[in-house]
Amino acid sequence: MGSLVWWAERFLWDGERPEWTWVPLQSVGPVRFGQSKEEVSAALGEPITAWDAKKYARWYPFDGIGIDTYYDQETQTLAAVAVDACRGPQVSLDGTPLVGRLPSELEPWLEETASTLEDPTLPEYVDGLRFGPRGEPYLLSMGLILRCQQNGDHARCRPVFLAPQWAMRGQEWIEDLIPDTEWLTY
Repeated sequence: MGSLVWWAERFLWDGERPEWTWVPLQSVGPVRFGQSKEEVSAALGEPITAWDAKKYARWYPFDGIGIDTYYDQETQTLAAVAVDACRGPQVSLDGTPLVGRLPSELEPWLEETASTLEDPTLPEYVDGLRFGPRGEPYLLSMGLILRCQQNGDHARCRPVFLAPQWAMRGQEWIEDLIPDTEWLTY
């Protein structure tokens, strides 16, 4: 009987990655929610090589940077950014790096942050810390999903940052719109 071999991509450490800042519900590094795909392309300095309306109806990968961008179908504007755990930029909030971390490294930060988010004016499905069907934590009132990406023997954090209009729709809607396996299609 053979053995399982986990595929592993080269992992960039923090000093090897560009450093971006996340402003919840507003921007991720040089891109802002609400920008057109052309504006996102210009901000990233990476051209859109082919926009196939069938393949990229709402999703477009910027492979050279290591991010996937998602667009609202009605407005055709940026509504989510997912960062590749192995080779994407390091995105931080108030000095806490979120990309490529082992999930256990971010657990204390998640718990502390979630404790500050209780807001009785928000729908229950958005408020505080929630978990998706695969156990991945959601802080929807901030526009954050902490997905995991397998790399060799490790699962590393692959955050998805959301625009307000998508964050407030709730996790079931998000699960259908932003599948966690699109990074495999590179």
